Amino acid sequence: MSDVTTTDLYEVTMAMSYLREDMRAPATFSLFVRDLPPGRGFLVTAGLESALDFLARYRVEQDDIEEFADALHRPVQDLEPLLGLSFEGEVRAVPEGHVVWAGEPLLEVTAPLPQAQLVETYLLNQLCHQTVVAS
Repeated sequence: MSDVTTTDLYEVTMAMSYLREDMRAPATFSLFVRDLPPGRGFLVTAGLESALDFLARYRVEQDDIEEFADALHRPVQDLEPLLGLSFEGEVRAVPEGHVVWAGEPLLEVTAPLPQAQLVETYLLNQLCHQTVVAS
């Protein structure tokens, strides 16, 4: 399993819908923690380096398409519009080791809508987990 396939299948079906409808305009999503854990007044950011590395390497390959098709019970050719897709967006983030509060964005991604959709789950998992561990 590649990092590309570490995503919710919902993200894949939405990205496919955006591509089918030619919805490729830039979109921005903000990754933040809604509520702090009990007894915590703040969090310490972590995981930015691995998130940026993931985005720099992001490219949907044939193996990824086949894994998505299998998981979605769809023909491989249905997912071929994703083949070769890479991340071409911009990232704004709080530097690692800085303090953040509930509702404050840890990271913001602006990218063509299908790209932003596909990277969301991995980024949420990486940054939120590493931030909680660091805090």
